Amino acid sequence: MGTPSANITACVVLHDDISALGSLCASLERQSQVICQFVFCLNGTDPTVRDAVIQEMPQATILERPDNPGFSGGINACMEEATGDYVFTLNADVDLDEAYVANCLAAFDSEENVGVVGGLLMRPDGLVDSAGFAMQPWMRVVDRGSGAQDHSRFSRREVVVGVCGAAALFSKVALLDIAENSRVMDEDFWMYKEDQDICLRLNAGGFVCVFEPKAQAVHQRGWAAENRREVPIQLRRHSLKNRYLLLLKHWRFPNHVRMLPLLLLFEVFLFFGLCLRDPRAMTGYAMAVRLLPKMLRKRKELKMRARNRRLGIKDESSKPFVAA
Repeated sequence: MGTPSANITACVVLHDDISALGSLCASLERQSQVICQFVFCLNGTDPTVRDAVIQEMPQATILERPDNPGFSGGINACMEEATGDYVFTLNADVDLDEAYVANCLAAFDSEENVGVVGGLLMRPDGLVDSAGFAMQPWMRVVDRGSGAQDHSRFSRREVVVGVCGAAALFSKVALLDIAENSRVMDEDFWMYKEDQDICLRLNAGGFVCVFEPKAQAVHQRGWAAENRREVPIQLRRHSLKNRYLLLLKHWRFPNHVRMLPLLLLFEVFLFFGLCLRDPRAMTGYAMAVRLLPKMLRKRKELKMRARNRRLGIKDESSKPFVAA
């Protein structure tokens, strides 16, 4: 079922929790589609993590980032080593069906200008985790079907807003095309919603994101509505901050002005909800404000790229990935 000529690099970001590492590595090695390169970025200081990766996957390239640049920085570090034509981004808590990569690869032929393909992710309890992304009317990107018991309505391949970066197969050509200052992931996101940002940038760049239901995996997601308070406060702050980074970069008046009343209403409910249920996370507002000048510059660059594409002006800004 695999395509021998396809050159794929798997990029995995690990922190200090390696409880699911064995199942992840086993599922990567049993893929019917050969993965040519494995790159692990270790975002932490626990020396046992490196030993565990070597034991499970001795052929892997191992990068160590004790400064912990987050998922975004970890993927960017992996990209500097990636030699494949396709880049497979992975969370450490994913267990893949043996045909996951092959089915994603086949979907690249289903549409023109495919930038990324992702599959049907399920939770360990059998509920749907993600069937790609959808955009709510108030400009909130969410996982389709999250928490649903029946996944039969997600049984056909389709173009979606985006796909979850926990197990997503990207075209490296597309990534190079949308890179910002030679970086694929926006490191200001650090963690959470960075995959939403990259999918929205792919959409803006003329690429499509495809959901492929035949590609299936189990995702032991650390964040869900029912266990929000168990997520470390630092991550909850980043998640709130990143909502506004997305809005700053991707909200466009001509396209989204009709959504403005719903957006404002949602923001009011969100603010008062945080006041009542999670006031410590509200520091995320201040974090977003501090990044306002950078996001406005990135917004301007995105709009300029879109303008150049409409006018048929070649974008010369994309460069090979280099260290930050």
